[in-house]
Amino acid sequence: MQNTMDWNDYHYFLKVAVLGSLNAAAEALSVNHSTVFRRINALEARMDVRLFERLKTGYVLTEAGEEILQRVQAVEEEMHAIQRTLLGKDIRLSGTLKISTTDTLGYHWLPPYIRRFKARYNDIRIDVDIKTRYTNLTKREADIVIPAVNTQPETMVGWKLAPILIRLYAAVDYIAQNGRPRTPEEFAGHHFLLPNEALAGLPADRWLRRLIPESAIVATSDKLTGLYHLARQGLGLTFLPHYVGDTDERLVAVMDLPENCYHDIWILTHPDLRHTARVKAFMQFMFEATRGERGALTDP
Repeated sequence: MQNTMDWNDYHYFLKVAVLGSLNAAAEALSVNHSTVFRRINALEARMDVRLFERLKTGYVLTEAGEEILQRVQAVEEEMHAIQRTLLGKDIRLSGTLKISTTDTLGYHWLPPYIRRFKARYNDIRIDVDIKTRYTNLTKREADIVIPAVNTQPETMVGWKLAPILIRLYAAVDYIAQNGRPRTPEEFAGHHFLLPNEALAGLPADRWLRRLIPESAIVATSDKLTGLYHLARQGLGLTFLPHYVGDTDERLVAVMDLPENCYHDIWILTHPDLRHTARVKAFMQFMFEATRGERGALTDP
């Protein structure tokens, strides 16, 4: 086996091992299928060992591949740790700040705050990454996460910014045609727009599905913004965060959902990044800028 190895080969190996196919790895790495195929074959040739079994269902690690995977993952984590440590010493109020958040927060709640932040820190470029899954800060997928969660993850540091009230909404036209239910007992005969399996774990989704028959669900979506746009077309009732539904004149707030359906907006970062100048500046700005929002929604 040659002594000179390219870390990129291990990076390709890691993607195939985790994702289980060349196509998935190629998409994740933004390269061609043939590139991944060539790099994996070259790695096996240099190491003189077969790392994957080529099956019709995909690439499966051999025993040797399993052993190498553990070591490669450990090396990858060390490299990410080095990057976070170096970035944590960055004192420049410039450069790119990558923020990961949900679709409703990213499209409806966050933009006005970014505008105000940019007016103060013009040299910091904001990169907003909309995700439905939880961002891995350990792997530097983002510098800051702004999620809607009820508890703070132990691996991150940050603050609670504001509560999210969840309400049932419908289009003005829908209410005019079908009436406005005042209680869950009046849901009979109404149409509903609910998340599909991608968001099936939301408390609001579970609450509604216990109260209505499957036949009442006329459309689903993997994003709350999808339900928002369907509701605006008068297709039925759906639940939305208050900052989405309350700001649209075409929607009517039908009722508040139980408090156990509510969430909180957090701002979080990795402990190694909290002293990075641009990370610290944005987190402090958001905490101060949302002070009134916290009070307005929590005061009796």
